[in-house]
Amino acid sequence: MYDISCDKKRNRVEKLLSSYGYRVNYSVFEISISKAKYKKLIQNLKDLTSKKDNVRVYILTKEVIKKSFRLHSHEGIFNNEELYF
Repeated sequence: MYDISCDKKRNRVEKLLSSYGYRVNYSVFEISISKAKYKKLIQNLKDLTSKKDNVRVYILTKEVIKKSFRLHSHEGIFNNEELYF
């Protein structure tokens, strides 16, 4: 989840996050990622943003993932055991 006032910077962050996962809301993405790719993504986000930007990462535990679902859908949101945020 992010709140970035600079259009150019926000567009770069959106493009980066879109390359890793899919958008579920304007500034919210669901991403299934390995630990190695996670580290790379976080570094890329740090390179693109500054302290004045609001970027939040929520990591879901396996217990939370098992209890997560998409309303009005029979499919689970998460289909494997990698790291999610």
